[in-house]
Amino acid sequence: MKRNLRLGAVSIAAALFLAGCSMDSGDSDNDNASGNDTGSESTSGATGSVEDLKVGLVAVNLNSPSIAAIKDAFVASAEEKGWSVDVFDGQGDQAATNNAASDFISRDYDVIVNNSSPNQQMTGVIKEADAAGIPFVSIYGGFVEGVDAEIGTNEFINSSLMTQEMVNRLGGKGRVLKLNWTVLQALGDRDAAFKAVSGRNPGIEVVREIEVKVPGQVEDSYAQVTNALQSDKNIDAIWIGWDELAPPVVRAIEEAGLEDDIFVVGFDGNSFAWDLIREGSPYKMEPANPFPPMGEKAVTTIETIAGGGELASNVIYMKPCLINEQTVPAEGESPDWENCAFFPGEID
Repeated sequence: MKRNLRLGAVSIAAALFLAGCSMDSGDSDNDNASGNDTGSESTSGATGSVEDLKVGLVAVNLNSPSIAAIKDAFVASAEEKGWSVDVFDGQGDQAATNNAASDFISRDYDVIVNNSSPNQQMTGVIKEADAAGIPFVSIYGGFVEGVDAEIGTNEFINSSLMTQEMVNRLGGKGRVLKLNWTVLQALGDRDAAFKAVSGRNPGIEVVREIEVKVPGQVEDSYAQVTNALQSDKNIDAIWIGWDELAPPVVRAIEEAGLEDDIFVVGFDGNSFAWDLIREGSPYKMEPANPFPPMGEKAVTTIETIAGGGELASNVIYMKPCLINEQTVPAEGESPDWENCAFFPGEID
């Protein structure tokens, strides 16, 4: 198989180099440099130095701040290792994203990286990469068969915590609006956990479940919440699937004069959402995913694969940080990804 030949050659070269120089590479330490992995070590086995990789990265929509943050961190970390990275932005077009990945495969790139596009919609591309012997590494795309490594967070756990915290703040009783876009696996996992938690709390009434239009999510969420609050002001909380919706939803609440009556919870960890928390707006809390460290982790994972090492698991989960009024970083700063709290009880 082409992949075995390519990676085997790299491994042999690396082994010869190490034997000749009598040096310990120490590369295995890099896999946990960010300190954000959960569970056991994510890699095992010896790895060698990997240079001059040509990487094709595709993203369905780099207009998303979270996806852009992953891309920026990945490219910077890869270029530090001397790799070249070509980036394709699908601008919301999944078919174009898949075509770009197929083009990278046909041009014999060394690695294909999917940045946050749903892998369930890329199964054909994944099979092409496997047939060509080219590793397919995914960041936040959701694991499917054929993916060599998926780096992300466990969004069912994230949403279970956040939804239960919403219920707790409501004292177990309240009327809730939900906005989401369930095409992405991560958002679908959040949706499933919302339904699981809310379904076990009979005092929670889910008034409306709104599937937001993407692209156009900012405008659509503002219009949807504005219309919902015009017809029913008796809403206690709004659950949003990702925090890009926070500014337009908060705007709609404030324009309805309900900022003292409704609070909002969400997900992801973008700085504009933290601004809203610091300002005391209705947006109150979210788990912040370590997007830049996820991009960096993808690079060390590729290094392990291409260097002949083995992954302990094809799915690598990383730890988020709980952001609320007590833990929100100062403007321009990031959470301490290694030492931050995830559960409310960890907050001093």
